[in-house]
Amino acid sequence: MNIITQTSRLLIREFIPDDEALLLDLDADARLTRYVKKRTEQESKKVFKETLREYKNLSGLGRWGIFNSADNDFIGVCILNYSEYDSSSIELGYRLHLKYWGAGIATELAKALVFYGLNEIGLKEICAVTHPDNTASQKVLAKAGFQPHGRAFWYGEDLPLFKIGKSAL
Repeated sequence: MNIITQTSRLLIREFIPDDEALLLDLDADARLTRYVKKRTEQESKKVFKETLREYKNLSGLGRWGIFNSADNDFIGVCILNYSEYDSSSIELGYRLHLKYWGAGIATELAKALVFYGLNEIGLKEICAVTHPDNTASQKVLAKAGFQPHGRAFWYGEDLPLFKIGKSAL
C-alpha cells in the first residue's frame, strides 16, 4: 500500500483490492453523489479496477482513499488526475462520508493535495469544478487557495471552474 500524503488527521493512500467494498458503499449513497456523476455498481467496480491498474503508471497522479489517521476509518475518496474533459488539466476532486462533513476535513484534504501536487510532483496548476449549487465545496476550494476562473463544460454541465498555481503558494 502506497501512501500518497498525510496530515495529522488524514492518511491519503492508494486503494488495495480489499477496499473495493468501501468505494462501492460510497458510490451507493445518494446523499454523497448529489453533485457528482452517479454510477451503477458495475460502473463503480470497473472504475475501481481501472484505479488499481493505473497505480502501475507511477505518475504520482490518481484516485485514492482517504482514511482517518487515528483509527483507519474510511473517510472517502479523492482524485488528483488528468481531467477526462480536458486532458491538459489536472483536476482535484473528493467525496467524503457524511459523518466527516463540517469538520474541516475537506479543506485539510484539498490543502494537502495542492501541496503534494505543486511541490512534490511539480505540477504547474491544479483545477477543480463544482456544481453551481455546491457552495460548501466552493468555500473549501477558496480556503485551499483556489481562485474562480470562469466556467467549464464538464460532466455534461456548465460548471464553475477554479484554479490554483504554484505562484499562489
